Amino acid sequence: MNFLSIRVTIITLSVLLIIAIVIFVAFWKKPPQYYVQYGVALGTNVTISYATEKGNAQQVVETMFKELDNINNIFNPWLPNSELYNLNHSNGQWTQVSPELLDVLKYSVQIAQETNGDFDPTIGRLIDLWGFNSTDSKKWHLPSPNEIATVLPHVGYQNVQFDENKVRLLNGVWIDLGGIAKGYAVQLLVEMAKENDPNSTGYVDIGGDIGIIGPKYGNQPWVIGVRNPRGTSNDALTYVDLYKGYIATSGDYERYITVGGKRYYHILNPKTGYSDNYFQSVTSISNNGMLSDAFGTAAMVAGPNNINQWAEDLGIGYFVIYENGQVQNNTLWNEYAK
Repeated sequence: MNFLSIRVTIITLSVLLIIAIVIFVAFWKKPPQYYVQYGVALGTNVTISYATEKGNAQQVVETMFKELDNINNIFNPWLPNSELYNLNHSNGQWTQVSPELLDVLKYSVQIAQETNGDFDPTIGRLIDLWGFNSTDSKKWHLPSPNEIATVLPHVGYQNVQFDENKVRLLNGVWIDLGGIAKGYAVQLLVEMAKENDPNSTGYVDIGGDIGIIGPKYGNQPWVIGVRNPRGTSNDALTYVDLYKGYIATSGDYERYITVGGKRYYHILNPKTGYSDNYFQSVTSISNNGMLSDAFGTAAMVAGPNNINQWAEDLGIGYFVIYENGQVQNNTLWNEYAK
């Protein structure tokens, strides 16, 4: 065998060895170890599962939970001296607000405009009237028609005005961002995780609003169930595979009362002051946490007439469960369905 042949053989063997090593490492490489932390924030249960090769998963997750405290101090309208509480009690005066609150308020008003007011961030006085601002179910009650008629004039997103970093609330409206704040928080925490490590993986779950940080073990989907509104919390009607994006569910089964055989729940129609009974729940998937959250709220109010057009315009996959138990979804949802 001449020198050239020997050299070719050595190179070939070296290449094969390198390929073998790469395959071995890829095959035997340990999957990322997830640090999982549970807690309570924004009045609901929180789960964060996070893995990063940087080795600081626990530190990042703990920082996320601290950020949730900051979010609560901004967006909780019922917490005395929170930023939103102070805005609601500013008596119509121009008030300087933080960039975080300003961004969410502007986006909320934009969604209100796009949904013809079916999503409306100014339902605070209605929420207070029904008692749904309390976690104590004994305070939830059916107001009288006269009480609702008295409050309705103080509802309407048109009463929110902006001037650079200042906001003014007219006509005594109160802001309640319960239909969008969780989506904002989920998206913010996902962005924090990705900023720490663009290749990190995991998810953030705030009361059923879920944002995907990255695929499970780097290449597998997270399997997420859509709860049966009339079943237990572990009873799912269908499942989706998510590698990225945000999923949120709005439903009539978390805070509700039953009076005269009729269910009244916390997602109130800003035009009537009552909840509507079109759907048991609406689950939506999009690439924006606030949008997924707000879409479900708007759809629960509007019912089936506008949902397809809204979903098409906004790029949302949805799955709805009607009051009679029938289900419906759009084509985009099928791209995620198992």
